[in-house]
Amino acid sequence: MKFLALNIFLLPLIFFSGCKKNDLPPKLENASSVFYIKGNINNTAVELKAGENGYYMSSSYYQDANNVYVYKGELNQRSCNGPCGYGITILINDFKESPSGAVMKPDSGLYIGSFQFNDGSLTPVMYSGIFTPIIGNSNTSYTWTYSDGQVQTTQQGARKFNAGQTYSIGLTLNNNGCVQSHTNEFRIGSPLQTNISALCNWTATPATYSFYASSSSGLIPQWNFGDLATSSAITPVHTYGNFNKYYTARLRLTNSNNDTCYSYYQVPVSMSSPVCHANYNSFFTAVPNSKALSSITILVTDPSGKIYSSQSINQSVANKIEIVWVEDYKNNAQDQRTKKVKIRFNCDVANGADMLKISNGEAVIAVAYK
Repeated sequence: MKFLALNIFLLPLIFFSGCKKNDLPPKLENASSVFYIKGNINNTAVELKAGENGYYMSSSYYQDANNVYVYKGELNQRSCNGPCGYGITILINDFKESPSGAVMKPDSGLYIGSFQFNDGSLTPVMYSGIFTPIIGNSNTSYTWTYSDGQVQTTQQGARKFNAGQTYSIGLTLNNNGCVQSHTNEFRIGSPLQTNISALCNWTATPATYSFYASSSSGLIPQWNFGDLATSSAITPVHTYGNFNKYYTARLRLTNSNNDTCYSYYQVPVSMSSPVCHANYNSFFTAVPNSKALSSITILVTDPSGKIYSSQSINQSVANKIEIVWVEDYKNNAQDQRTKKVKIRFNCDVANGADMLKISNGEAVIAVAYK
């Protein structure tokens, strides 16, 4: 493979268009080679130095869609009359979300140690939840209450939740004067989540319900119908004897790993088809984990302009990145404060099916902050 001088350059146009490239002052780009990147690329030794062969170091930062600050250092060529060399960009995520425009704290965000690459397999720390009432019309008002104190009055409940915690989520609705409340329970991040639906045979006396679960295949169900009756059927049918009453049916699902989830359904029983109940469906989506120094990305651009990335690659156990030391440095050309950071790393970077292996990588880069 041709001299891949880890010049992970990554033009700002290509990834974060809102991130302005901030060059370090020219006085930093000299033969003393304060900044460099070296290592073996596909078993070929390479070394890039700021101030040599047109290479320069630029430093910047930006805030991603999750309000996490990202420290960015680039080593690439200022001009090239051909053939061009390689470029490298190193992106280091802060360890937390920050309010938009908040002051960065690199002393706690950039710390010495070994960290994972952002290969797309990091355990999510948050999930987005959406809750949709089964009854929905313009004459109905809705109030969502969450066990951590949040309240919403929109028809659809929607918010983020911390993974690994259990939340109780209640819906109170007023449908033309009929007020009902229903509460469900969710263990956020559990591999088991389900929604219950039911159909009633209103021509039968007494009322007969058929129950269904959105997720039940290969799982062990246990139903409790709220009137002391139970069932282990996947889609049970149950008859309620008392009219003009509400019951709460509960479903427990268990898988072969003994993961368990509970879901509840408000059952109205009356002489005619009910028009008022507070059941709702839920749907959870993992929020990609971009927090902490567990999220570090290396980007390489080859002379043809092809960009290779360490993202979304199943890195081997031996591949890691280590921050060796961090120290204050001079302000950059935008008069932003900078840190000088020494890094060691092994990783794979890919562009589609094309792969580059980087071993014994070492870099001294600059990153900006405010």
